[in-house]
Amino acid sequence: MNPTATLRFRRLTAAFAVSWALIAIAFALVPIVYPKEVPVTPFQTTGIAGTIIVQDPGPSAAGGVAAGDRLLTIDGGSTYRLFLNPNEVLHPGRTNLYQFERGNRRYTAELEPKICSIATIPTWWAALYAGLLLVSVIYLGIGFVVWRLRPDRAEAWALVLFCSTMAAQLSLSFDWVPIPLAGPRMLFNIPFIGATVFHLFTTYPLEPGWVVRRRGLRPLMYALALVLGTLSLLGERLGFPPALGPTLALCFTIATSLACVVVLGHERRQMREGGSSDRADVMLLGALVSFVPVLLIMIAQMILRTSRPWYVALLWFFMFPAAVAYGILRRELFDIRVVAKSSAAYGAATLAITGIFALLITFADAAVQRFNVSAQSPWFQISFLFFAILAFNPLRTRMQRLVDRVFDRDRAAYRLAVREISEAMVSMLSMKEIGDRILIALTDTMGVERAMVLIFDAEHGVLQPAGFRGDWDDDALDTILPADHPIVTYLLARRVLSRLDFDDETDAEVREACRDVFDTLEVELLVPILFGMDLLGVIAVGHKLSGERLGVDDRQLLRTLANQSAIAIENAKAYDEIAKLNATLEARVDERTQALREAQTQLVQSEKMASLGQLVAGIAHELNNPIGFVHANLQLMDEYIRKLIESRGSGPGADRAREALAKLLARSREGTARVKKIVEDLRTFSRVDQADLQEVDLHDGLDRTISLIEPRLKDGIRVERDYGKLPRIRCYAGQLNQVFMNLLINACDALGKKGTIQIHTRPVDGGVRVEIEDDGPGIPAEIQSRIFDPFFTT
Repeated sequence: MNPTATLRFRRLTAAFAVSWALIAIAFALVPIVYPKEVPVTPFQTTGIAGTIIVQDPGPSAAGGVAAGDRLLTIDGGSTYRLFLNPNEVLHPGRTNLYQFERGNRRYTAELEPKICSIATIPTWWAALYAGLLLVSVIYLGIGFVVWRLRPDRAEAWALVLFCSTMAAQLSLSFDWVPIPLAGPRMLFNIPFIGATVFHLFTTYPLEPGWVVRRRGLRPLMYALALVLGTLSLLGERLGFPPALGPTLALCFTIATSLACVVVLGHERRQMREGGSSDRADVMLLGALVSFVPVLLIMIAQMILRTSRPWYVALLWFFMFPAAVAYGILRRELFDIRVVAKSSAAYGAATLAITGIFALLITFADAAVQRFNVSAQSPWFQISFLFFAILAFNPLRTRMQRLVDRVFDRDRAAYRLAVREISEAMVSMLSMKEIGDRILIALTDTMGVERAMVLIFDAEHGVLQPAGFRGDWDDDALDTILPADHPIVTYLLARRVLSRLDFDDETDAEVREACRDVFDTLEVELLVPILFGMDLLGVIAVGHKLSGERLGVDDRQLLRTLANQSAIAIENAKAYDEIAKLNATLEARVDERTQALREAQTQLVQSEKMASLGQLVAGIAHELNNPIGFVHANLQLMDEYIRKLIESRGSGPGADRAREALAKLLARSREGTARVKKIVEDLRTFSRVDQADLQEVDLHDGLDRTISLIEPRLKDGIRVERDYGKLPRIRCYAGQLNQVFMNLLINACDALGKKGTIQIHTRPVDGGVRVEIEDDGPGIPAEIQSRIFDPFFTT
């Protein structure tokens, strides 16, 4: 059948089985909902496989019937008529002839039926009836819930069939209450218990190879159960002995159930440690605790034929389906072996302490008798018990601590590892350092043979190895998982994945793709590293060096480790982003600083050019006058010399020419001297040839600066010098003169057409003080704090 047809068939058969169980439970409730008096045998029986034993003789005791007698016939016919149709056999007020067997003697008793209803049965039997109903409801509830939660899984289907069959059987097992059609339904239902047990054990936790190769085994078992059920109902009519069908059906169910437990144990021995072995352990535990004991009690009842109500054991039967349901629904199971070992250790310790206590009591009895003290004295017993408690309480505490240390050693080591990892990862800002710390924790603390950390590369959208420890082949180290890989979807669901988790995947392509990841990496678990809804990476964990599986404590440590790693990775990413941002900002700051420096240089150059322009204008004006004098005098000298040559001698004309020439030469000398002084002042002002520190006279620099800006000093601007007695100072004279010139030019600009500029100089401790002030409007208060900012001007 195709998957759709298979799923439809499973739903139909599961619905039929649940309905079968619900009808049985409903019929079992009829005596409670609609109580009425009906005739029943005057004695209570218990029976199995065609053997009916008197359990409680009740009113029949007056007729000589005793507990333990075996019922052989009723009215000369088969006792199975009581199960198939009791209303045809028992009638109020009419006696029936019963044949019994006691030992090797047979006897008959003519007894009248007893009128019974739910209100007249003993309290103990009513409680047993309610308990069996409750267990049947639990059975059906477990099977139905698992089937609804896992409708696409074969083991859930097998479990709901088994639970429905058992629920129907349990609800009809109590024969002191007149349940409609209880006998026929129970006889027909018994062999189907064996068929459903075979179906369940060969489906979960692992389908054996011999069943896979023989797909017809399960239908064959159901067909055989149908034949046996039919034989149980119609065997006497078909000419077979009445007890043949029920006996064969019960033997079939018991033998099949025990064989399935043995097969499961054999298959478990061949399993490798992992998810299936855990489920097999849980199933075996459930079978050994509740399933096998009931089967053994049934066998004992068949052999010994006791009068005990064996079906009371069915009350404990619900532990088995609960264990199976737990294994189907839970993906991570507790370690059965650890629980068993620790329980055994606690039991042994308890027995040892109890033995020591008993030995001390015996020793105390023997000791006190030598001193003629009665060990039976209440005072002695109370005192001895008091001191024994004081002595044994520390022993009990130390013994418990010892057992805890032995069986909780790994858990304590894991707690220590988690604390150390948490403390270490807080300060880790390197992805490599985080990966190395994870790998060390896995290989050293958990003892795995190898481990790998895959980090999600957001730029390329892939998971790729970022660190590993242990032996890995090249294919594993080259593993790259894209973001759209099917296994990423499972990892985003915050699940610790194993290869077995994909056995239930219906999409074959997805199932094989996910299995290929585990086959390539050869690891046992994949643990997602998640931060919010983002997958940051994956921890791939290999098998333990000890050969044990990774248990619940290991998975818990892995989850904690993944959570700590996610926080550390996010911190590292944030640190890297901040570092990159800082580098970018520093580069931008350097770029802007360089631009500002260039702008400052250009502005300083512009300021220098502006000052130079003003200086050049003043110098040009100053040089123009003496040069004009020299030029005009040269023309006059040329004329006087020509006249002097023409006169060629002495006389009034020659004398006047000589006097004029003398005056012109004097004025020319004055003009050239003026030019020389201006050039010397300019050279002294700039100090071009004295760029180093020099000892200078500040007054001389001030005077020369004033002389250079004389063209800017309008007729209404007066310069007042208030010079103190200053020592020569060591400075950069050219730069200082530039400052003086800028201050004086700014003062001229601020004064406008008239005003006074005052210059004060005074010696101070360790230097001199120069004050230049004017009576202009001054600098506004709101910008005074900015006058020393680069590029700012008033």
